[in-house]
Amino acid sequence: MNFCVLIKVSKRFVTFWYQSERSPYSPLIIKDSNVVPLYFYVNGNDFAFGNAARDRFYLNDPCAYGNYFEIVKDPSKHFTIYGIKKPVKQLFYSGVEQYLSHFINAVLYKGDSIESYRQNFPLRFIFDADLEDREKTLIENLFNEAGYFNIERIDFNRSLFEILSLNELTNPLKSLLLLNGIDNILYLEFYKDLKSEFAGLTKILGQGADPRVKILGEMILEYITAQNSFLTIDMESELSYILSFCAGLLENISPIIMGEIELSSGARYWFRINERSLNDRLIFYSNDNLIFSAIDDIAKTNNITVNNISILLVSEEINTTFFLNRLLKKFSNVSRIKISEINDAMKLIFDKITQSDYTAKKAPPSLPPNQKGRNGIDIPIIPTLPVVKPPSLVKPPLPGGNSMSKLIGKFGTTITQLNPNGKVIIENIVYNAFSEKIKLETGINIKVVGIKDNAVLRVDKFIQLPELPKKKIINEYYLN
Repeated sequence: MNFCVLIKVSKRFVTFWYQSERSPYSPLIIKDSNVVPLYFYVNGNDFAFGNAARDRFYLNDPCAYGNYFEIVKDPSKHFTIYGIKKPVKQLFYSGVEQYLSHFINAVLYKGDSIESYRQNFPLRFIFDADLEDREKTLIENLFNEAGYFNIERIDFNRSLFEILSLNELTNPLKSLLLLNGIDNILYLEFYKDLKSEFAGLTKILGQGADPRVKILGEMILEYITAQNSFLTIDMESELSYILSFCAGLLENISPIIMGEIELSSGARYWFRINERSLNDRLIFYSNDNLIFSAIDDIAKTNNITVNNISILLVSEEINTTFFLNRLLKKFSNVSRIKISEINDAMKLIFDKITQSDYTAKKAPPSLPPNQKGRNGIDIPIIPTLPVVKPPSLVKPPLPGGNSMSKLIGKFGTTITQLNPNGKVIIENIVYNAFSEKIKLETGINIKVVGIKDNAVLRVDKFIQLPELPKKKIINEYYLN
């Protein structure tokens, strides 16, 4: 397949890009934007992802879901669609597949369903700094379990470093500290040098923006609530939401800052702020020491001096001249990442995807840590590492042979919907199959119960019953 879709995931948004036929990469846009807020709406057979679902959520619709990475922590939460009950974690997968289906139909101009593409669909993920490792793994597993075998995690920072090195914009002997502001949290990502792996992450709450950006956001929210006395606003949450918008306002500042702003609910409000009032408040700002101390601690922890660290301002919330000058008061090696460098890093990512022939690299399995023996000596664990191969795209035997009958009683998994026809995978081979009793979703365990026309497997859903508890004999009571 000579195309790819790249998805950037953060706690609040997902962003889509694509490349096709080795052409330049482009945003994958539905309804005017490739940036989609993480909200979902499910009612009967209706499913919505993004702004429409967000509107429902802020109307307190019980069928709308937000705060995705919080609600997935409760395994008992479910949603129901097409009469089938699903764990709430699959909301993300269902929403993303809407975009992938749109890509197939509207960009590739194919009339095929997504089911026929899943196995080889080139899908890549960039994860923002605000996601924890277990949340990244959750997203990857959702797509692996659904039958996507051509997926890969992309390290955006590594591509950015290549661009900086190529253009001689950073000292290869210095350590690197990337600063990103997300939802008013400052993330400091540390690398020992250009070629080293990620070495550590520090978070500072309430410092994820240029102080002017944060103060302007607070003033806008205060103005809106003063003009709309009936309105109740979660100031902390809304401030995190509007910081990016406020950063844009400060790029071309005027004595009177005014306009219309959209809050997280989708509602829009007029505001008018005096620049002099903004500057007056800035005089009393005194939180720089929080950032200074964090950078000093990172240097001390890694046994280097701050003069040997290149500090890079990445996200637009902190990538401002004002924030740069504040840091330069204490640190000599601070620079702003330009939009052109971000774009070049993205171009490099897609160039590498093209060079790989749109095939994902398979990461080597990681070994478990050594255990300590009684004398404190490391005991290396050498596990048996299974060789996992992607399923072979082998066609079922032709009619007339008797080899199909050998599959009766075998177990497998659906890799497409069976409604009633579809595909299943058994012992690493894909077969045509049908279910005559019920519709089966992707990822369901099945058992082969017969053969149709000597070419298609007849399957039923297989449910593994839990083993009955073993009864203890008298001696076991004494042992335990």
